[in-house]
Amino acid sequence: MRGLSQLTARCAGLWVLAAAPAWAQQQEEVWLDTRSAAPVMSQMVLKQGWPHLVTMQGTFNVWGNNIVPGPQSGQPEPAPMFPSPGVTNRNVGFDPEFVFAGVKPPAAAPLKASSIQLSLDGGKTWAHPASTAAFNAAEHKYGYEVMGGESALQVRIADKPVTDNSGRLKIVVVPAEELWLNTRSAAPVPSKQVLQKGKPYRVTMQGTFNVWGNNIVPGPQSGQPEPAPMFPSPGVTNRNVGFDPEFVFAGVKPPAAAPLRASAVQVSLDGGKTWKHPASTADFNAAEHKYTYDLTGEDAPLQVRFADAPVNDNSGLVRILVLPGA
Repeated sequence: MRGLSQLTARCAGLWVLAAAPAWAQQQEEVWLDTRSAAPVMSQMVLKQGWPHLVTMQGTFNVWGNNIVPGPQSGQPEPAPMFPSPGVTNRNVGFDPEFVFAGVKPPAAAPLKASSIQLSLDGGKTWAHPASTAAFNAAEHKYGYEVMGGESALQVRIADKPVTDNSGRLKIVVVPAEELWLNTRSAAPVPSKQVLQKGKPYRVTMQGTFNVWGNNIVPGPQSGQPEPAPMFPSPGVTNRNVGFDPEFVFAGVKPPAAAPLRASAVQVSLDGGKTWKHPASTADFNAAEHKYTYDLTGEDAPLQVRFADAPVNDNSGLVRILVLPGA
């Protein structure tokens, strides 16, 4: 099992489809055997600039012998969570993010260190993804938010030799779900995925729009409008714009001054019972008009609406990306 062929590596990433809800069908599962130096590859191409959640889970050993615990070294577990096939699997002290047994003094277990690397650019560069997660002794499972680079995800173990390793890692890739909110419609836009109760989610909103029937005329302290929406409403004449998901940046009336934190974009996490604009401390983003919000699921789809009346004189779309939290 020195090396998996590229065909085998790609077949290891079969889509998870059977008996899955609509949004679960978007995710892909691949398996990395720590006994192989060959990268495993997702079938899906991770779109450029599109956020994805990569979850890695499992335990393994990178030594030829069983781990013998010593002072501060941590206690090994008796066998890999997901054993390597066809070999004798030994006890384990490594997971995707930590060394939890066999640590040499003066260091102490659990020690944040990993030989698992990702590539998002077709194998040109490799790195372990950033994480602030605490050691997960119960599940050995960690989530990483990564941005697509218009290539398949590749995962490898950077270890030599690999022939004395044992244990596999389960890797699940989930792309963000995209929603579009037309500011000319009062109808809520729901996500396909159900946001599980108590689970974290990251929602990104981007775009510019106008809520007035006329072009915005700048005045003292009012800010400068932009000539057209970032994402125009289809089938209408789009005017200049002074609003984004978090700020009014043009057309502000005195004594206030632009940019003014105010938003008509609201979300509901409880099936439409309650609505509010999510909390943010972000500064005005004049370059991208993009803002990220951390939400907690309530066992219902996310709904997003535009709280303005009338809406038929508005113009501009807001792009919304929904991603399970890392």
